[in-house]
Amino acid sequence: MSWDWIFVRTCSALSLFTLIAAIHSLEAVQEVQAHTVETTTDQTAADQTISVPESGGVTTVRPNTPVVTRQQVQLFRGISNATAGSQQLSMNRIILPPNAKGLRHRHKDAETVIYLLEGEARTLIGLDGKIVLDNKAGDFIFIPAGVWHQPMNVSGSNVIAIEARADADDQSNVEIAPQQ
Repeated sequence: MSWDWIFVRTCSALSLFTLIAAIHSLEAVQEVQAHTVETTTDQTAADQTISVPESGGVTTVRPNTPVVTRQQVQLFRGISNATAGSQQLSMNRIILPPNAKGLRHRHKDAETVIYLLEGEARTLIGLDGKIVLDNKAGDFIFIPAGVWHQPMNVSGSNVIAIEARADADDQSNVEIAPQQ
């Protein structure tokens, strides 16, 4: 018995197994019935909040209108107490245009996690901003509660990021630094 024959038989068996698994998956998908979800607009004409009936509170938020925060950062409001009834978390999409920077600030009682989707960002850390952290697309950034920081775009294109915070009202814990 040659190795070539063993290889061909093994590949054939794996292909057959993959085909059977795919057919089984399709049958399982056909058994699931889809729910029609009514769309209700709770924020503005352009933003949508979709609550799934009888789901225990599952909600989809489709933000289309950017807002400017107290720290002068443009974001699209995602999940929060106001948009989805969240009690402990908020999550937003941030957009920093080229050369833009937010105000130095901190979130007094809330940890923050940021994931950079596009661009290159710099964060000045500390009340005086002397500590510099450079990040690029694909990086995760953790900012502990109470740490002063100032985001800025150091790339020639938009910085787009997702931020998640352990605070259902993403602006209630924001404190702007006295000196900018």
